Amino acid sequence: MTEARSEKLKKKVFWPQWIAGCGVWLLITELGLVGGWSSPYINYLTSAESTFPVTLSEISWVVSLFNLGRFFGAIGGAICVNYVGSKTTITISTVPISLGWLFIILANSVEWLYVSRFCSGISLGITYSCYSIYLGEIADPTIRGALMALGTSGVATGNFIMSVMGAYLSMTVSAMIALVFCLLLMILFIWLPESPHHLIKKSLDEKAKSSIQWYHRDYDVESEFMDLRKFVENVNKQTLTDSLRELKIVHFRKSIIIVTILTAYAQLSGINNISFYMESIFMSAKVSVMDPAQVVIIVMACGIIGSCLSMLLMDRLGRKIVMVISCTGIALSLSLLTVEFQLLDFGFDSKTVEGLAITGMIAFYITVFSGVTLLPPTMLGELFPPHLKCIAAFIISSTAAVVSFISTVTYMPLLNFLNERYLFLFYGLLEATAIPFTLICVPETKGMSLQAIQDQLTGKSKA
Repeated sequence: MTEARSEKLKKKVFWPQWIAGCGVWLLITELGLVGGWSSPYINYLTSAESTFPVTLSEISWVVSLFNLGRFFGAIGGAICVNYVGSKTTITISTVPISLGWLFIILANSVEWLYVSRFCSGISLGITYSCYSIYLGEIADPTIRGALMALGTSGVATGNFIMSVMGAYLSMTVSAMIALVFCLLLMILFIWLPESPHHLIKKSLDEKAKSSIQWYHRDYDVESEFMDLRKFVENVNKQTLTDSLRELKIVHFRKSIIIVTILTAYAQLSGINNISFYMESIFMSAKVSVMDPAQVVIIVMACGIIGSCLSMLLMDRLGRKIVMVISCTGIALSLSLLTVEFQLLDFGFDSKTVEGLAITGMIAFYITVFSGVTLLPPTMLGELFPPHLKCIAAFIISSTAAVVSFISTVTYMPLLNFLNERYLFLFYGLLEATAIPFTLICVPETKGMSLQAIQDQLTGKSKA
């Protein structure tokens, strides 16, 4: 929508976009359930009470296969977005995760868990290849950052819910509950209309107008349709070869590098390993003020606070400031964990220092979900024009899958080599290097339309 029409509008209608945003939030909550699943059930699976024997080596693969499946999901997601649209791709992503929960329900050997985690990882890869594209295409610029933050907050919400279910419910019952909600989520996305960008691309003009009318009740439908069609037709003339060649242009190549590095920072923050092994970490820290499972619940709840902060701050302070605050908080919180384990090694009484581990973990979850996990998908949805988003999403989501897989599969070897005294310090120092990178290299896109962002990147706005 042009700035002239925007000024004439007295009141904007956002609730249809918030419905779509809540749907994405629920989907990523499902992924958060999967991400938080291993923390409460690792000790059970490796104990004598388990219905089938699982070794520590096998547990490492159960955890890591989630991120291996993500790589293949990224490939499928990029293909689907291009041919069936971002909303339909989101709908498709609910199928593998439903199978993942079903296989946990049926599990009578560790092989079922392997397949379950791999299927769930496929959903993760598909979702992260398309959800930011979908929200970017249907959101008004004034709330786009908040919608991205809402979607990403589902990870923290899912982690929290799974920590509660894991503390009080069996593995089978928690999987049944998650499966039911996943099926309901599938129905919601079948009902929502496809984004108008894809419908125009497929020459479904009437459906595109209906989609514009549904998502933007306050828009001049005909005028918006003509603007979108002109925009989509201009970029739709290019072949795949042309698009790949266009990625070599300086500002697009720079955008790919920026978002890829931000994605790597998000995965190397330690969020995966801490989420997967949190209960075990608290046991190693000798936390005794309450049961470690209950401490995990408190920490996971604080992650939701971080997600809420990101929704409030993303469109107020801007992307760069939120990212810097988040990275600073992560580095400081992981330093507290390092100090805790150093003091334990020096012989301090665990009851006098256990507050450091709890405080550090709470601060970590608040800060990691307030910026680091949010910025990469937000940048993906904002920095690339529609015809390049599929390719960019594939590159970035594949990178996330590879880096997260390497991070999780190397966690136990690094833990044995460095011990907790230095491993968390390593993650913290690594994340601190994201601060100068963000200040120097990451562009600010707060409150800008997708077209204005492209104009800024290409230098047209200056002209």
